[in-house]
Amino acid sequence: MSLARHLAGYLPVNLASGIASFGAVYVFTRVMGAAEYGTYALMLWAMSVIHTISITWVEAATYRFTAEAESRGDLAGHYRTAITLMLRALALALALAALLWFALRGQPAYAATLPWIAALLPLNTVVQVSLQAHKAGLRVGRYAFTETFRLLTGFALGALIAWQLKLGAASPFIGMTVAAGLMALREGRWLIGAARGGTTDAARQIAWTGYGLPIAAALVLDLVVSGIDRPMIAALLPDGEAAVGAYAAGYGVADKTVLLLCTWAAMAGAPLMMAAYERGGKEAAALEARGLIRTLLLIGVPAAAGIALVARPLGEAMIGEAVRAQAITIIPWIAASGLLNGLLILYFAEAFTLARRSHERAILMLVPAGVNIAANFLLIPLMGLMGAVVATVICYVTGLLLLAFAGRRHVALPLPLMDVARIGLAALAMWPVIAVMPDLGGWPELILKAGAGAITYGAAALVLDAGGARTFMRNRRG
Repeated sequence: MSLARHLAGYLPVNLASGIASFGAVYVFTRVMGAAEYGTYALMLWAMSVIHTISITWVEAATYRFTAEAESRGDLAGHYRTAITLMLRALALALALAALLWFALRGQPAYAATLPWIAALLPLNTVVQVSLQAHKAGLRVGRYAFTETFRLLTGFALGALIAWQLKLGAASPFIGMTVAAGLMALREGRWLIGAARGGTTDAARQIAWTGYGLPIAAALVLDLVVSGIDRPMIAALLPDGEAAVGAYAAGYGVADKTVLLLCTWAAMAGAPLMMAAYERGGKEAAALEARGLIRTLLLIGVPAAAGIALVARPLGEAMIGEAVRAQAITIIPWIAASGLLNGLLILYFAEAFTLARRSHERAILMLVPAGVNIAANFLLIPLMGLMGAVVATVICYVTGLLLLAFAGRRHVALPLPLMDVARIGLAALAMWPVIAVMPDLGGWPELILKAGAGAITYGAAALVLDAGGARTFMRNRRG
């Protein structure tokens, strides 16, 4: 299946993810107070950390070893291993959730979210392991349905609960729990059926552990890079959770936009690159990677540039008044950090995944994680929220350079400079067009400027053949 067809297949998931992410900012910043929204953002990050520490390694190994198991004709044993290790990992996840509850039991707003987080962790695990199996097995349709349902249903229920029942920061977690529960029933049956008749053994489990744990460590460090600023903002600024609310709102409309688009490209391109590596080694993977990086840049660069150019109307349209003013000031920087983050975790980190050198990636990520923590300590007291954003950009640049150069020893992932230049020039063409548009405010201005920018970029990209835009359009028509 071609990259273009994969992109089309995964489009519903990314649309759903965008609706859920942006809808969460739009609704929750209006129906929650600034401090409540900040509490929700902090606990969502904490849940991500728990999941990544305890469970993500099983998901990663499920994805990585699917093609190998299929080539041996032992998919049942593969899925039996996934179930066995998943159940063990869940015990650690629930223990960490209990420790977090013990630490926060005296703070009612935080503690109210934890029963739902504890329920959500095992349900999400069943769904996530199944999704990784579907992605590796190129079952795009099933993947798209499961994830789209979970995202949209979880958001809709959470928004309804927050609006009608006024349960504060716990509301989104309640909605996510119900949606994940419904999909866990469906995917759990599929996973058990796929494992029927299969067996696992210590050697296979050791191989999975050896591969997956370094990935989990690297992803935890990714979370430190991308999210440690939130608890640090809460600790270092006088308005605490309210400041986190503004920061999270800015991230929700800027970083999420860019990262979702980059993830869309990676969802389609990464499995093809993995399959190429299994068939033809690192040379074949590098050849397949050229299409992925061109698509990432073709989509991600104009998204980041466009968001920076429409930061004010975007904030007015999407973010509630309680956190809007502060969020608007940081949106352009967050858009840039989102692009850097996408290139870091969705492209250059793939060299270590393909070569099964995830432990090396984890060690390397200690550097940007340390840079981020130190920079936040220095810059947040001096610059407020802007200090946290600047620290994030610095650490992403550090991590990207480290992984790009170190990863070339395993798989020489290309970075086509001519495509970078053409895409950058096409994105730059948006600036004068948007600059002359009238300042209508809110949605009218956002729609007008975003539409004009998108048309300008599309035309410039086709004229310049930026990132192979003409070839991409021919493939889509085919």
